[in-house]
Amino acid sequence: MDAIRSRKEKVELLSSETWDCVFIGGGSVGSGAALDASLRGLKTLLIERDDFSSGTSSKSTKLIHGGVRYLPQFQFSLIKESLSERKILMKNAPHLVKPIKFLLPCYELFEIPYYNLGLSFYDLLAGESGLPLHKKMGVQETLRELPYLKKKKLKGSIAYYDATFNDSRLNLALARAAEMEGALVLNKLELLSFQKQDGKIHSASVLDRISGKSYTINSKLFVNTTGPGLDRIRSLDDDSIKPILRMSKGVHLVFPLSKTSIKHGMILPKTQDGRVVFLIPWENHLILGTTDTPVDDPLSEPHVEKEDIEYLLETISPYLEIPFQKSEILSSFAGFRPLISINKTGETKSLSREEATIESPSGLISMGGGKWTTYRKISERLVNRVSIRLNATTSSRTEKYLLPGTKGYVDNLYVDISQKYGIDTEVAKRLRDAYGEEVFSILGEKPVELKGIEGYFKEEVRFFISKEFAESVVDILGRRFRILFCNLELSKKFIEPILEILAEMKKWDSNQIKKERIESLKTIDVLMGKI
Repeated sequence: MDAIRSRKEKVELLSSETWDCVFIGGGSVGSGAALDASLRGLKTLLIERDDFSSGTSSKSTKLIHGGVRYLPQFQFSLIKESLSERKILMKNAPHLVKPIKFLLPCYELFEIPYYNLGLSFYDLLAGESGLPLHKKMGVQETLRELPYLKKKKLKGSIAYYDATFNDSRLNLALARAAEMEGALVLNKLELLSFQKQDGKIHSASVLDRISGKSYTINSKLFVNTTGPGLDRIRSLDDDSIKPILRMSKGVHLVFPLSKTSIKHGMILPKTQDGRVVFLIPWENHLILGTTDTPVDDPLSEPHVEKEDIEYLLETISPYLEIPFQKSEILSSFAGFRPLISINKTGETKSLSREEATIESPSGLISMGGGKWTTYRKISERLVNRVSIRLNATTSSRTEKYLLPGTKGYVDNLYVDISQKYGIDTEVAKRLRDAYGEEVFSILGEKPVELKGIEGYFKEEVRFFISKEFAESVVDILGRRFRILFCNLELSKKFIEPILEILAEMKKWDSNQIKKERIESLKTIDVLMGKI
């Protein structure tokens, strides 16, 4: 598939082809599965109602990890697979997935041998991971690493390694790679209904949310990878189905990195209510977050609520010499964690720890559960099932597939970037981490900064629109630049320079420009109202 083909040209192909498989939902698994299927030679279509990773996949914990929290639950198989996938991802996308050192502070003497034993198993399960082994650290060494820690009663800490990542940019890399390998990839395309013959799905109606036109898609197989939307798509197939999703959410607050100037993460594995709380340096900011917050209304858009903020600040406060203040919060985000609870409904099903694959009598395959770290393996298992249904003798090729920006990447690439463009080291590191080796082809010879904004370039925005499927200001602020996740007030300064380029490339009239400006400000104002 020609990656430079315009969106209009791609939309016109929807009804003119009969696809082998259509993946509905462009999060981590949908995009990963589309890449896997394309590499196997299957005629593949990937559609997304909003933007790639606009839901759960951009609002993760920002960790590629085995899951220390699963050690007390003896979920060694899950941990081992996750740690194996961590190693693969660090090779296949090293600019997006990077090692991070975590410290686990201990305030009781028994905690040191207890956590030391657990992390010995963690290292054992990781095997030849390419990361340092865990180690015990005394009080003074701990305070040198985490100088903001509460000193009173501190007994030391355990240091171990995992990986952090830029979730939405990894998701976009998967979607781009799928298109480069032959898939048709489209966002802003909403599934409306399925059509059946003799009880089997053979086509679907979709709405282009940009043009307002409807299209019919013909495919041998439809696969539901919509995450939190799993049951909604299943109900379009059969309105009598019983829901199988159980929702929790992860909540995160973002602070300036200068608050602590930390280089390492910190994890609190035992809080009063059993949830894990963590601090992670990410994108030159600091994330304070937790997972598994109960959800009362799984149909609404997840947000960080007042009680979530109070919980996080109150939980972390006893561990800090200078507590965080609500007034210091720059941004916040919350994402659903769709968990699977399957009752006997007459459907065939296969369970694999955190994920479940369900096949309905009509032939619709639905995949739910799982986590970012194991998206590749989950996608592989999903496409294995698709291949069986299509009688295709294929095997996955994603284990050694290098994602865009990886070939030629080295950690000190930022030095070359800084020298070539005469830019600040921190800006050069941001560009390295966002684009890897592709940075030079993206920026060209003489990049021009966005009007009134240092260190961000017009060429980046043009790349987002032409190659990364961006269709709105929020697409760019949220899932490409990541500014929306880091600093809401700063996001407002980006609207006009981004809007100018979008309007030029999309040929928008004054009414569309005005509408986009209003929508962008509304999104930011809603998020600011939550903090």
